[in-house]
Amino acid sequence: MLPYDDYQKQPNVRARLSALFGLLGAALPLAAIVLHMRLATVTLLMAVGGIAAVCTIFGFVALLLAKRARLRRVVSLERIGGAKQAAFGRLLGTLALAIGLGACISLAVYALLASR
Repeated sequence: MLPYDDYQKQPNVRARLSALFGLLGAALPLAAIVLHMRLATVTLLMAVGGIAAVCTIFGFVALLLAKRARLRRVVSLERIGGAKQAAFGRLLGTLALAIGLGACISLAVYALLASR
């Protein structure tokens, strides 16, 4: 029996955090719009501004953590797990980043049209 036959893969914390940040970034727009609909003090501009800022940041963080998780997996010669979680975090991070940048573009267009 070889010494590494019974070796279990260690958890990859960066991959889990990447999936978490990606999931939060992808779920935030729905929460912001619902918050706008429920509270009279939250305007649509405030909700879209929050979506633009937080989704962009969460998307970047998820993509960074996914990259670090994949790099850690390669460096450890695949002894560390989390490949699927890192891929899921990368997917959701890309989605959150796209939503955040789309909200930034919509705010810029609104500011341009409102200034005339």
